[in-house]
Amino acid sequence: MADIVQLAENGVLKYLKTHTKAVEGLDTELAKKNDLIKDTGWIKAAVAGDSILYYRRIGNIVYVNGQGNKSLPKTFESLIWAIAKGFKPDFPIAKGEAFYELSNTDSNATNLTIVRIRSDAMQMIYRNNDGGCGFDGIAWPTADPFPA
Repeated sequence: MADIVQLAENGVLKYLKTHTKAVEGLDTELAKKNDLIKDTGWIKAAVAGDSILYYRRIGNIVYVNGQGNKSLPKTFESLIWAIAKGFKPDFPIAKGEAFYELSNTDSNATNLTIVRIRSDAMQMIYRNNDGGCGFDGIAWPTADPFPA
């Protein structure tokens, strides 16, 4: 083990401790920084119907992508996807949810698909199209421990 020394420049103390084990809390801070660069890669979600939904976590942000089709539910508050541990949203308590308008793949501009993300699930809120939709542009922060 190296000695712990104190360095000075022009008589002004610059570094109080130079051995990394001597800096209190450094290991914890480095672990937090390391978590910010972790990436799960894309994972296929088990969804209602036979639509395709993928999710991934990079650091403390969860991203969702995929393609919804005619099998997506149209009923209000129908479960689309139960969000896995390690990917659950960290929304402010006062809000507790987020809404996303999905891009529609049909040519009718009046068609609309809206989903809600809560702490443990993605739910259908409104859908008046019979075609498909894209699950692009959906992301949220998470405070869950990084999945193993």
